[in-house]
Amino acid sequence: MILRDSIPLQRLWPRTYKRLLVLVAFDCAVAALYVFGDWHWLSLDALPLGTLGSALTIFLAFRANAAYGRWWEARQLWGQLVNTSRALSRQVLTALDVDDSNPQQVDLRNDIVVHQIAFVHALRCHLRKQNPFPELAGVLGRAQTDALRGYGNVPNALTLRMAEQLQQARELGMLDSLRWSSLDTSLTTLANIQGSCERIKNTPLPRQFSSLPRVLVDAYCWLVPLALVSGLGIFTPVASALISFTLIAIDTASGAIEDPFENTVNDTPMTALSRGIELTLREMLDQRKALPEVRAIDGFVY
Repeated sequence: MILRDSIPLQRLWPRTYKRLLVLVAFDCAVAALYVFGDWHWLSLDALPLGTLGSALTIFLAFRANAAYGRWWEARQLWGQLVNTSRALSRQVLTALDVDDSNPQQVDLRNDIVVHQIAFVHALRCHLRKQNPFPELAGVLGRAQTDALRGYGNVPNALTLRMAEQLQQARELGMLDSLRWSSLDTSLTTLANIQGSCERIKNTPLPRQFSSLPRVLVDAYCWLVPLALVSGLGIFTPVASALISFTLIAIDTASGAIEDPFENTVNDTPMTALSRGIELTLREMLDQRKALPEVRAIDGFVY
């Protein structure tokens, strides 16, 4: 996720310069042929450039809004995950009747919170299609991690395991039905967050909203110098390049944020969020491990 207030042109330029340089070369050729070669037939004075531009702008705005809506929903879901993780851990640490002299009960209570940490890391890897087991081994230990290797949906398996742990606590007399119901509601919230993230991940924008804007922007940019050359003459490339860069930048920026779980600079910062959740939950467990926070690098945090 971009944290800088300034526009990151060094990030935008590599995505746009090839298209822009080709168009600038075409603009220069049109201007030179019109002014020095008297190719006046190149001018298309009657071209309704303003009307076409208005229609294209509306289309680009619709696509940009749709892409930003997906990005913002993803960010909201991970914000909800932060809150739910803290709430669930607080419930586990305060609502369970634990005899501190009984190691089994203490370990069971703490293990539920540790599994919540593992769930967050597993969900991040699940959405980015990364292997979660190296990181889970550091959280759960090798034996419990190996028991998860047979599951295709590891985060869902972890919520099931947490539910089984709560049921075990209930059987040990650590939890009554009322408090068990409240904790089960928190687990259901986790499942809903995961399901909503998977919906965004597995439902890309329709291809007509993803590919058609690029075709229309390119077509419009090729027509711009033909409509401007009779009025601007040799200065046509300047105005045409500015118009082209604006449209290409909007098209590129909206395309970059339409998939918010791809581990790019425009991604939801799931690595930083999951590390923050782990640090907070381990503090609640009084297990202050020497884990560094994920800090921004060159204005970007992942």
